[in-house]
Amino acid sequence: MRYLIVFFSLVPFIAFSQTPAGLIGRLKDVPESEKVKLLLQISEAYAETQPDSAVHYAGAGLQMAEQHNDQRGRALLLLELGSINAQHLHTGLARKFYNESLGIFRGLHDAEGIARTYDALGMLDGDEEDIPSATRDLDQAMTYYHDSRDKAGVLETYEGLGRVYEEKGDTEKAFSYYLRTLALYEQQKEKPEAYFALLETIGNLYLKKGDHPSALRYFREGIQGSSKPGFRDKEVYLLDQEGTVYQEEGQQGKALQTYKRALAEAKKYQQPEEQARALIQIADLLKGQDAANSLGDLKTALVIAQNLHQPQLEARIYDAMAGVYRQEKNYKEAMDALEEQHHLLDSLLHADTTKDIAALDSSYALERSQEQIGHLQKIDRQERSELYIGLIILIAVMLIALLLWFYLKKIRSLNRELKASNRVKDTLFSVIGHDLKGPAGSAAQLFELMETEDFTQEEIRAMIADLRRQTTASLELLQALFEWGKAQLQGIKVNPSDFDPKTVIDRCLSLLSQQASQKHIRMASSVAGGLLVHADPDHVELIIRNLLSNAIKFSHEGGVISVEAARAAGKAQVIFTVRDNGIGISKAQQDVFLTGNLEVNFGTQKEKGSGLGLMLVKDFVKANHGQIWLESQERQGTVFFIALPAV
Repeated sequence: MRYLIVFFSLVPFIAFSQTPAGLIGRLKDVPESEKVKLLLQISEAYAETQPDSAVHYAGAGLQMAEQHNDQRGRALLLLELGSINAQHLHTGLARKFYNESLGIFRGLHDAEGIARTYDALGMLDGDEEDIPSATRDLDQAMTYYHDSRDKAGVLETYEGLGRVYEEKGDTEKAFSYYLRTLALYEQQKEKPEAYFALLETIGNLYLKKGDHPSALRYFREGIQGSSKPGFRDKEVYLLDQEGTVYQEEGQQGKALQTYKRALAEAKKYQQPEEQARALIQIADLLKGQDAANSLGDLKTALVIAQNLHQPQLEARIYDAMAGVYRQEKNYKEAMDALEEQHHLLDSLLHADTTKDIAALDSSYALERSQEQIGHLQKIDRQERSELYIGLIILIAVMLIALLLWFYLKKIRSLNRELKASNRVKDTLFSVIGHDLKGPAGSAAQLFELMETEDFTQEEIRAMIADLRRQTTASLELLQALFEWGKAQLQGIKVNPSDFDPKTVIDRCLSLLSQQASQKHIRMASSVAGGLLVHADPDHVELIIRNLLSNAIKFSHEGGVISVEAARAAGKAQVIFTVRDNGIGISKAQQDVFLTGNLEVNFGTQKEKGSGLGLMLVKDFVKANHGQIWLESQERQGTVFFIALPAV
């Protein structure tokens, strides 16, 4: 289709007939034998923008292919379903559909179909960084493409191998396959759009290597060739890339000239999105010299992006505007721009998540539908094989036994949940009755005294200080109650990622600095360089924060608290250490901590603890596949150790 863009621009009716809406409109007119093919085309048209609709029409095509025993149509639809799921990162389902498709194509001895499926499997393996499997599958695809003399397939596979080796980091092998692909394209009389995309890919690869002359050569070759009608969008994009090279080389004048040329081309051929991108590049170059014009260009680009309903482009423009405002020390406008950017990015994330969930639900629904079809076919074969009443009775007995097993399992599960709920309730009431009631009652009595009695200023200040301690303790307890109760009732949800623990530790020290300063306690940290922890950052912050809060509570005035993080020798673990020189923990309480939780104690200034903080710490360490232990001597201090997985 892409070779006929000019022709389609002259014949609007034909162009409309290739849109999803146009294709759907043809469904009622085409013969039954052609509907499977048409449903496949509709699914392909929706694949990128509306994956749930793509899955729906592919599912309808599969049902029709089953009815007409169209095995090749069924294989093509399964291949399309695999492509949709791979495009939207549902790799498990993608592989399942590809394997089913491959099995059918093998049964049909369809060399082209086998080659296409191996090609898709190779790209999926490459995305999962399984390079040996990817190269093996793509080599298989190449063999079948050669056998079927499919030049387009050979081109696609060479380019796929180049992408696989580029992702692996083997630049020279990537160049080898990309240049083979380029040589095959150059044998063609008319260059397709993919040819110019490949020139851009090779140019970018040279740019990553720091070989600017070679990068410029390929970008310029693409610019010269893409100046034909139908490829103007690629020409403008390549001009942007050329400007980027000049900008990296410090040739600001040439970069500005190239970006302005890109802007002029985008205006001339009515390409508003590329026009906005060129304005962003020009604004970035000019912000140090002429901030006003730079902001003017960005505002023009913003209007274009808003008219195009391109929130991602809008977010990029707001980020650039924030940079200019910061440079001009206009921090209010910079903050406003950043808030708009974050709002747009949050909206995009929500939309993408909703779309992926809908696609995943549709894929699973289709998978269940296929399983039901297979089950019905199995039952039909069983009925024809004259397995009569005995088999039916046996199946009925097995189903009853299975239902009873599920029922008993459900009962046991509900009982466990009920016991857990009762335990949570008892703990909450115990803490509320003993730990919250006391401070609240004391505060009420103090307020009553302050209302009815005459006190000196010094006595009132002492009472207010006492009230502050009690209300602070109550607030900390309520926060711990909330976090513990939520973890118990909803379960601990872990969102692991790879992160530098220094940021988390610094944030905890900053949050608790005021609390430490009230007791004249000095806090310090020591974090080894190059550390990466694989855990939930929010959980790690809660763990460190609770341990630091306890250390402050049980340290004497003028004490020292240190937090350290270092990689364990010979292990894939990062060891966190929270050390204080406070009142320490007795041997008996240490033994209790290994099997249960520490008993409630008072701090050095009568600060009362509930024990919930350490309960949360232990639960969150366990949820993140870590270990916790402690070392302590009475009147000498305590050291808590946390071991978490390292990257």
